Amino acid sequence: MTRHVFEPLINELVGQVKNYSRDVDAEAKTGLSPCFDISGVKTVSGFPELKFHFKGGADMLIPVENYLAVVDGDQSSTTTCFTVVSDSPEVVTGGPAIILGNFQMQNYYVEYDLRNERLGFNQQQCR
Repeated sequence: MTRHVFEPLINELVGQVKNYSRDVDAEAKTGLSPCFDISGVKTVSGFPELKFHFKGGADMLIPVENYLAVVDGDQSSTTTCFTVVSDSPEVVTGGPAIILGNFQMQNYYVEYDLRNERLGFNQQQCR
């Protein structure tokens, strides 16, 4: 995700997550950011919904389990990290781009209509 989109998104996410502290050690180890310490929590809650708004009016709701992943901590801690990544600040591209990776697209059917230059998606419980 380009930085001008990614940074406000991360700032908003961190601002809305009140129940968990940042795990900067996990961020350094994984390269993912932000990461949150969820140690000792049986049911993780308090993370906001993530919704992408597309040109043409379509919205895509990304469930929490599609944008956060539990990463291995040591025996005394558990951490979850945001799985959407940004490009490097030194990368110059021809324009803004966002890649929805396989983690975000789990349990979605996706249709690429090249003739009409459209993208379709439908949330499903895939098996």
